Amino acid sequence: MLALVRKEILRRESRIRMRERAESPVSADAGDRAQDHFLREFPPLAGRNAALYCAMAGEVPTERIRRAYLASGVRLYYPRVTGRGTLAFYPHRDGDGWETGPYGIPEPSSPAGAEPRLSGWDIIVVPGLAFDRRGNRLGHGFGYYDRFLGGLPESVPRVGLAWASQRIPEVPVDAWDVPVHALVTEDGVIRAVKTSGSPEI
Repeated sequence: MLALVRKEILRRESRIRMRERAESPVSADAGDRAQDHFLREFPPLAGRNAALYCAMAGEVPTERIRRAYLASGVRLYYPRVTGRGTLAFYPHRDGDGWETGPYGIPEPSSPAGAEPRLSGWDIIVVPGLAFDRRGNRLGHGFGYYDRFLGGLPESVPRVGLAWASQRIPEVPVDAWDVPVHALVTEDGVIRAVKTSGSPEI
């Protein structure tokens, strides 16, 4: 079966599970555990540059990470859709406004003169619908994160954040797909099977 077809089947199944998780009362505790695992493994360090995102309903929340990183002096950046298939990451601090993006996801407002960060990243936190042990990631099918990640040095740590139930034996991949180096779930941190050039994170 072609990777494209397998991906679409997995996306349909994953979106059903995401809706179920959004309605589950146990998700809050599991979400806190996942974020605590993340903060222990990737602690906030003042002056670092981190890319985060606003979680959608059914995803592992990210607010606990946001608060800890900002309180420690990390410079946080969030994605904005800036064109067909392209993202740019803009700074966002306590009290900054949000706008609703084209997919209903909160995005940082883009005041006149604000410039997105293009380089100098210390960590990129990546959402996804499914992940496997090699770090392969199934996104929503629009290619935004793969295009962004594909333009970064391999040495920049890429960390997925997901529920343990989002781990599957194998994610079908295409040549343009960019894997993560580690995955954090409510059960702990899973290092991807190491590939040549992967950073020691």
